[in-house]
Amino acid sequence: MNDRFDRQGRSRPASGAVRRRPQPSRAQASDLDHPFDVEPVHHRWLLTTCVAGIAGSLVIGSAVLGIFGENAAPTDAHASVDKASITGSYPANADPEGEASVIGRKELSAAYQPQPETSGSLIVPERDLTNANAYPEITADELPYGDGKTIVLDAEIQAIDQEGQNITTITKQVPPEPTDETFQLARNQTLIDALTDRGVSREAAQSLANAIDPVFPGNLMKEGTQFEVTLDRQLDFYGREVIFPVELSFRPGPNETITVQADEDGRFVAAVDGASAGAKSKYAEFNHFRTKAKVGSSLYGTAKDNKIPDYITAELTRVFAYDVDFQRQVKANDSFEVFYGNPLTGSSAKRKVLHFAQLTLDGKTKTYYRYTTKDGQTDYYDEQGRGAQKSLLKTPVSGARLTSGFGMRRHPLLGYSKMHTGVDFGVPHGTPIRAAGSGTVEIAGRHGAYGITVEIRHNNKYETLYAHMSKLAAGIRRGSKVNQGQIIGYVGSTGRSTGPHLHYEVRMNDRPVNPTRIKAAGGKQLAGKELAKFKQLKQKVAAMMQQAPSATQVAQVQP
Repeated sequence: MNDRFDRQGRSRPASGAVRRRPQPSRAQASDLDHPFDVEPVHHRWLLTTCVAGIAGSLVIGSAVLGIFGENAAPTDAHASVDKASITGSYPANADPEGEASVIGRKELSAAYQPQPETSGSLIVPERDLTNANAYPEITADELPYGDGKTIVLDAEIQAIDQEGQNITTITKQVPPEPTDETFQLARNQTLIDALTDRGVSREAAQSLANAIDPVFPGNLMKEGTQFEVTLDRQLDFYGREVIFPVELSFRPGPNETITVQADEDGRFVAAVDGASAGAKSKYAEFNHFRTKAKVGSSLYGTAKDNKIPDYITAELTRVFAYDVDFQRQVKANDSFEVFYGNPLTGSSAKRKVLHFAQLTLDGKTKTYYRYTTKDGQTDYYDEQGRGAQKSLLKTPVSGARLTSGFGMRRHPLLGYSKMHTGVDFGVPHGTPIRAAGSGTVEIAGRHGAYGITVEIRHNNKYETLYAHMSKLAAGIRRGSKVNQGQIIGYVGSTGRSTGPHLHYEVRMNDRPVNPTRIKAAGGKQLAGKELAKFKQLKQKVAAMMQQAPSATQVAQVQP
């Protein structure tokens, strides 16, 4: 047989035979309407699993949408909007007063009236949007700010008795009154610094100082100047409490007061009491100047740095030339002070003169004042009225540098030791040479190895000699009379000389002596009415010095 049997015991056609599928009978055809009943048993578990999975997915999905979806809160079910609702045509039986909502519409026209929507037999209510901002279940009349009703709240804040809570208590206080204060400028302190130290903002202090400048430049304010200021507590633009200077006054001189006041807008206006608007302080005119400094590397260089005119510096050295050897005695830590300006006496008021000169060497101070006697003779006198002029100057040239002293030395040209009968001052070529004392010219011209020389006899005891000049001054010749300090010639290198310098000798009874060890006799002494007038001049100069600026301050103020 060609048929084979399967595992169920049913026969199968043999290999290569064509098996015809049997046609179902009428009973079997009726079973096609119920496929689950006719399928083999081993396929039923798969269908059951699929159905259960689909049902479970629907249940879980519904639960998730209920929790997290837009329909989490219970709302009324709505049907989709039909075309009639979008076009604005509604059923005749719709209730226009009911709460309704149109789902899916983007815009509502002004003529729109909410109406319920129908979908078949289902009526979808809409929400009323005419009173959307009202609180639920609260009318406008019940609110403290609603519908014209005004309620005044108590502004007083009281602390509660409970502890352990973060509570701030605000107490209402009366604004403080303005306060008056007096202060003086300290050393190296400006008015702006003094005001900021008292709580004033730097911007307000700067504005106040700027208002004073046109009347009295701030750079002229000196240490010890006294100010009176009124300070007020005000609110700034940001509502913060600040200290504001509403008024300030000071006296630049004994007969003048400058007042600065703030207007209602906080702008400062400065004026001199009793003067017209915009008038300048009379003490702001730069007619006199005062400078005090240490000598430093050189007196001349320091004076130059402090804007002191050269002729004032030359006058300073001339005044002290009777007592001081500027080359050997003056040191870097020594100090000087000068007060100069327009003449207080005399016919000229343009050329500034030295009124006061002070020099401190090794802690010892010497002071001189300029004074003109009733016979028209102008000189410098110390505190007791003794004249600065002595019988001889110690240094007949300004800015001198001692290059060779008095005594035995090895001659730079001859090459052997030889007595040096004077002192040598190394100074630039052409420097003026002044007569050390008044007298009569004995020699004027070339004199052997001395080159161009001037010799002056001062009295019957002593004479002075000036050698190696480049040329003589005009009018200097033998027999002419010269005064102390008068220019007699100019530095050179004539004769037996290695370079420009002045060889200076002093001879007592025709014998050379050391010029640096001579103690010259004192000059003129004021007495009587002249001494009384001199003391009055001293007081005047002292008062003027208190108000005078320094030359460096003036240079900073002037454009």
